[in-house]
Amino acid sequence: PASEMARVTPVVRYTATNETHAMVPLEAEYMYITARGTTDTYSAHDLCQAPANKTEAGKFYPPGLLHTVQVNKLKPSTEYKYQVGISVDGSVPVWSDLATFKSAPEDGNTGEFEYIVYGDQGCPDSGCEDGWKWLDGMMKRETRATSIHHFGDISYANGAAHIWEQWFEMIQPFSANLPLMIAIGNHEYDHLSGGIGKDPSGVGTDDGFHPSWGDFMNDSGGECGVPMAKRFRMPSTSKSNGVFWYSYNHGVVHTVVVSSEHDLSIGSPQYDFLAHDLENVDRSVTPWVILESHRPLYEGEDGDHWESNTHVGEAMREEIEDLLYMYEVDVVLAGHYHEYHRTCFGLYRGVCNSNGPVHITIGM
Repeated sequence: PASEMARVTPVVRYTATNETHAMVPLEAEYMYITARGTTDTYSAHDLCQAPANKTEAGKFYPPGLLHTVQVNKLKPSTEYKYQVGISVDGSVPVWSDLATFKSAPEDGNTGEFEYIVYGDQGCPDSGCEDGWKWLDGMMKRETRATSIHHFGDISYANGAAHIWEQWFEMIQPFSANLPLMIAIGNHEYDHLSGGIGKDPSGVGTDDGFHPSWGDFMNDSGGECGVPMAKRFRMPSTSKSNGVFWYSYNHGVVHTVVVSSEHDLSIGSPQYDFLAHDLENVDRSVTPWVILESHRPLYEGEDGDHWESNTHVGEAMREEIEDLLYMYEVDVVLAGHYHEYHRTCFGLYRGVCNSNGPVHITIGM
């Protein structure tokens, strides 16, 4: 409720570790920086269609208060420790456990780094508790990872709101310590009605994006991107659109994230963003350019089950493949297909070694 949100303010306090990596005590208040943020939420009425906007069991469940805090004044490539708390009527009665993260390097920093990429996660069939164990094991193995990139089909809640809570608990082994960069997938956005005035991506139609060649149904269970837009914050750049399309630099890599669930044709807002973004990349600073999308432009699956998806990939190639070729994009990362698939190098118009990107599909 609005009265409750008015009383609380999310707070983060953070400080850099010293050169010997000994942690500076947070009790020494003069040693840390405090940042305050904002609070939001959403209701069943904010969602586009059933089952997401139905309040019966197994469908909508109130998400509670969703907090956002932006931390500033970070030094590049620096380890920080932090705690989060809620200021109630001006005081913070309880702080969270201590956690750590490492800030991004300066743009153009040539130091090596690693990050983990995949799509199509959700909770495993055996339950989110097993997923927690698997992710905990992954983080113990992947000790050099600097971030996680999850390009779409995030929790597979599909209108069952409690799944979002279970999934966020499942990813705790890494989400408290590593940046999570996300893209929108069909199971977060695709819907058939109710979008006007509710679709957070700003599409002015009731059913989102439904081209004649597409297979976009109600895969989100009526969520239409609302939980994604409320629960995540991604970088803001020229012509970007929240969690739907955006870009950022990390060292020598420029990453641009697009939505395969939205119009990418010439003249669309997303195409204009992509063209503007690629045109303005400084390859002397970020020589590597990587595109991330939920659906791939190329895939290797056969069979009638995937025929409609094949048409989507073909249409995406018609829309943006020339643009990727023109600006010499190096790699396209995607999911949607629950498999690993890698094309030949330099793929353009179906021909290898033609100075196009290599396309890699990593669906779980």
